[in-house]
Amino acid sequence: MKRAYRKVIASLMAMVMLASVCAVTALAANQNNVRHYGTYVCIGDSVASGFGLPDYNKYGRKIVYKQRIKGSYADHVARDTHAKFYSLAYPGFCSGTLRYELYDNYQMKWWEQDQLANFTGGVYTQAFLDREKGHIRRAIQKADLITIDIGVNDSWYGTIALIYAIAKYGYIPGSDPRGALDEELAKYGSWGTVVRNAMYYLAGFAENPQLWAVFWAAWIENLATYFIQYQDNYNAIMQAIYDLNPDVTVVALSSANSFKYLNLTPGVASGSFRIQYMGQPIQIDIPLVGTVTLPDTIHLSENPISGTTQILYDVFYEPVRKAWQYKKPGQYYYADVSQYELIKREFTIPMYEFMSLDDSGFNPHPTLAGSRYMADCIESVLPTNY
Repeated sequence: MKRAYRKVIASLMAMVMLASVCAVTALAANQNNVRHYGTYVCIGDSVASGFGLPDYNKYGRKIVYKQRIKGSYADHVARDTHAKFYSLAYPGFCSGTLRYELYDNYQMKWWEQDQLANFTGGVYTQAFLDREKGHIRRAIQKADLITIDIGVNDSWYGTIALIYAIAKYGYIPGSDPRGALDEELAKYGSWGTVVRNAMYYLAGFAENPQLWAVFWAAWIENLATYFIQYQDNYNAIMQAIYDLNPDVTVVALSSANSFKYLNLTPGVASGSFRIQYMGQPIQIDIPLVGTVTLPDTIHLSENPISGTTQILYDVFYEPVRKAWQYKKPGQYYYADVSQYELIKREFTIPMYEFMSLDDSGFNPHPTLAGSRYMADCIESVLPTNY
């Protein structure tokens, strides 16, 4: 009798859960019934800007900001919500840069300041960033709806910026013939510029070993920014937004794994790989150790770079974004957009010099289909227009 009673209760509970899921699904907004807003402001980096989409590429340059790019997720959201649109999307921005724009007493890290102009071909100078502060704050104050998409550059741009800063300050004074990044690219191409930068980076350390301690300390500072200070930056950014506009509705976007297709072996995500030479195991001589025989075969059950990056996002990025749902219920929403389709799906080197507007280089940005998917995810967490 008790067993039959339990079965009945279990069946009823299952039906209630199913009904709840159906109800939630039925109430989820879409592009046809999402609530309309007066003014929509898109805050973010290159993903938010529409980088790599056809309408973006027509400008013929990598840094295009504050433009409405046809086919971007922001373009779709603005159209579907019938809103007046302002873009605050700046390719290359990281959380520290955005925080700098929102606070008069905050300073970016030295490696952010040093490399931001270099990375953007001289666009984001100190004067430019200071001029944008007023524009960004006024746009936020006008907004009825904001989407915020910031942070991926913290884990990519920050690390590479530090490498270039080390290359710059590590060389012997007077011996470095390198020019600005855009000049180097025009003269030597992507690969040649990477090699030249690497050579001067290594030469600087060889000639100035006293700099090692300085730059190891900088590396630790960089990691702290990536792992820990992002959370502090994000909380400060959100607090500034709500201080400027207490009634605004915000949708925070999750990170997408920019390295999901970056493999140790090009084009292969998993499997077993032979590392023999001439049919024999490889042996190497290591000083003070002796001869070491490398493994005959290595096994990759998954993409280790992608897996590690995703774990870091899940642990350090997403919790702070989700937490604001409980601080601002009904005003703040979280949209998981992590599965958007990337323009670039093959192996490449994720350095400044290999960034491209198409699929010929490093371009982990959403396709047109990926952008529509992101807009659908954003609209699904918003209220309906009924």
